[in-house]
Amino acid sequence: MSSRVADYAADHRYLLDQAAHAAGLVDPVAVHLDEFRHPLIKAARRGAFLPLIDVLVRDWEPNNRRTDTGVKFGCRLYQIAGVRFVYVEADYHMGLYCFAFNFIAVARRDYARLYRIARRCRRDSEPAVEPPIMPGEQKATLWRNTIGYLDPRNLRRIKDYGGRARRGVLLTGPPGNGKTSACRWLWQECRRRNWEWHLVTPDAYAEARRGSEPQKAVRELFEVEKRGIVFFDDMDLALRDRETVQETDDQAVFLGALDGLEVNEGVVFVFTTNCSLDLIDRAFKRPGRIDLVLQFDPPTAELRRRLLARWHSDIRGALNADRFLATTAGLSFAEIEELKNLLILRFTETGEWNWDWALAQMEANRRELAASHRVVGFDPRVGTNGAMPAPTVSARLT
Repeated sequence: MSSRVADYAADHRYLLDQAAHAAGLVDPVAVHLDEFRHPLIKAARRGAFLPLIDVLVRDWEPNNRRTDTGVKFGCRLYQIAGVRFVYVEADYHMGLYCFAFNFIAVARRDYARLYRIARRCRRDSEPAVEPPIMPGEQKATLWRNTIGYLDPRNLRRIKDYGGRARRGVLLTGPPGNGKTSACRWLWQECRRRNWEWHLVTPDAYAEARRGSEPQKAVRELFEVEKRGIVFFDDMDLALRDRETVQETDDQAVFLGALDGLEVNEGVVFVFTTNCSLDLIDRAFKRPGRIDLVLQFDPPTAELRRRLLARWHSDIRGALNADRFLATTAGLSFAEIEELKNLLILRFTETGEWNWDWALAQMEANRRELAASHRVVGFDPRVGTNGAMPAPTVSARLT
């Protein structure tokens, strides 16, 4: 008796055989490229179009010509670093897009090599992330306790002497002062080295806790098969001082998963929090769970000067550096970047760089956020004194 699944599988096998025969592939393997698709196709050399079942329908879509196959129904050959593969497009229904009918096929002997090539293409295609703006010693300390700690030579020495190949780092401080930028920097360094990385959000943790096996699900959030970094964002939402917040069961699951983790090579846990350390459970802060605490405070004048140096030359040329430093004292990196955005928006409207207006506009925005309503978006009508016209009913948040 026929079934829809059997028909689906048979159609896929038929397409795979047809594509392999047309492309001359021996023992083909079908692959869904997912996030590797654009980097790999962009880097590969495009080849001939091949029909499927004597049918070839070209696609003249003008956008994304470099990464689209140019085919609606049929195949296209590609080659990269000596590996040949064929892209199959077989959408025969307007509402249909499934992996069995849209895939690449590669000879089995080239499968592992193509994966390594695709991984390199994806890594090379990612825009470089500038290192975070941090005090030199703080940045060096963060590096030594994360990327440097996971260096194979360092881990080898730790294991030889019977040490623990696991480290906990806590990044704390008011929001907007560089914790996310520091994590993004470490994440990219993991990607460059092909190390593992996981991002555990409060939502992911809460979902794991609600599962049928919460202890197992939480433990899996922290596991890495090889070496890598696990980022736990806003960990204070999961761990508060058990003397002030009665969540002892939740904390016990969290700490039990952290302590019971088996490490194959090496792992670093990077936790971030915006709250005071006094609110974090003391059991979490003990040595062995947290080995290093780094405080991220509002940037100093020197750090703000380095931030300004990264801005567009037109903006830097229009600003007085001394006034910039004086008027941004006490502000976070995020607040200063918001000032830049306001400055750019004003320039697009008026053609002038008006730092005083940006300062007044941000102050007006703060007042509006504290009120019961606020104007949505950018309003160029605000004057240099920060005065704001009364918002219309349609521009209010209720």
